[in-house]
Amino acid sequence: MEKHWALVRCTCGSAYGSPRGARRACPHCGSTQGSESKFFESPDELSDAVAKSNLPDGIAQEVESKVAIQEAKAETKSTMSRGGPEAIRRILKQSTSSDGTLTVESLSRELLKEGYEEPTAERVIGSAELEGILIRKGPEAWIWLQ
Repeated sequence: MEKHWALVRCTCGSAYGSPRGARRACPHCGSTQGSESKFFESPDELSDAVAKSNLPDGIAQEVESKVAIQEAKAETKSTMSRGGPEAIRRILKQSTSSDGTLTVESLSRELLKEGYEEPTAERVIGSAELEGILIRKGPEAWIWLQ
């Protein structure tokens, strides 16, 4: 695909976008002496590049850090829902002993074996209790209601 959009760096230090090859005035200082520095396929890509180019360094690092945190949270959510409720129910059943008892320890082992760091065993058991799937049998033991 052709790159029809240009990131223009003005002599004043400001960055702005323009169709490739067009001479546009800098929105900051009005100069037309800017030079095209990078090219993009879509206006959306150009918009992101302009925004990043005009951020002061300190703020850019802070924004990048916050974006990384948000991406990590999104990945955790996708990990949690990766197998959906059916996978969690299957893991709950695999964690249940032959006498029908489920423990935090057995569920934690099974979750780790399946590659889940989130949700925790405590969170899964708590949700199952709220949904009426499990009932507490003792201090660290639960049994199935369904």
